Amino acid sequence: MPKVVDHEARRSEISGIVAGLIAQGGLEAATIREIARTSGYSKGVVEHYFDDKEELISAALAWVNRRYEERVNKATDGLYGLSALRKRIEATLPLTEAVRDEWKVRLVFWGMAAIEPTLRRQQSKRLDYAVQRFEQDLLAAEEHKEISLREDSASTARHLLNMTTGISTAALHQPTLYKRDFLLGEIDLLIDQLQIEQ
Repeated sequence: MPKVVDHEARRSEISGIVAGLIAQGGLEAATIREIARTSGYSKGVVEHYFDDKEELISAALAWVNRRYEERVNKATDGLYGLSALRKRIEATLPLTEAVRDEWKVRLVFWGMAAIEPTLRRQQSKRLDYAVQRFEQDLLAAEEHKEISLREDSASTARHLLNMTTGISTAALHQPTLYKRDFLLGEIDLLIDQLQIEQ
């Protein structure tokens, strides 16, 4: 009787390996040969799941984003408003080596998306979704009188997402400056700005 293969689980496993290879050595390190060697699967199996580099990087990004969503959902469970927002930002920033690796994969994808229209459209949808999640926290904070928004909630959410992205990117380039305490202090500044002029 032939072995039943869970294709979704296998694709996810290989996507995680691709993400790890990209985080360690960039897109050039994620060759079919190296993915096969690291995963223990044949080149034919790997090629069955991924047709080209774009599909590889998209799958790796989807894998790190699933990990991110799971982490954020766990961190914000039962929280609302500024408490949820603080935990959302904290779960986003590269405070651990694993999250730093996630950001390395994002930056590789973003570089490709800046050039390739299909990837750019994918990323635009992801950014819109992220803005919506930040906006939910802001609206809850306003509803519970924690803040009074001076501009529309979507604009404030986009600003916060941009600041979080910028801080995270800077942390990859200057890790000796952007250590844990510094990054947590940046969260305080972002939250404090929302509470000014209450």
